[in-house]
Amino acid sequence: MTLSFREPFRRAVRSLQARDQAAVWRVLLELEAALAQPYEHRGLGLRKLHPTEVWEARASLDRRVLFLLARDHAILMFAGTHDEVQRFLKSL
Repeated sequence: MTLSFREPFRRAVRSLQARDQAAVWRVLLELEAALAQPYEHRGLGLRKLHPTEVWEARASLDRRVLFLLARDHAILMFAGTHDEVQRFLKSL
């Protein structure tokens, strides 16, 4: 699986504390395995948010990662709290 990073994702991750950045990178490392076996619990809380293939993964209790999924490619769009994710989705 290949990953691409959009600028809003990069900015959001740069603004996080080190602990939260580590949680986001853990999601990226586990993402391919979680998508290959979606019914096996990995703690990522993957769920499809939008019909246009926008997905959410849980990095921690209060941090989420948004990405677009297309075959063998994930485009990382945004990382933030639940409320920040909701605001970001409304801007799409």
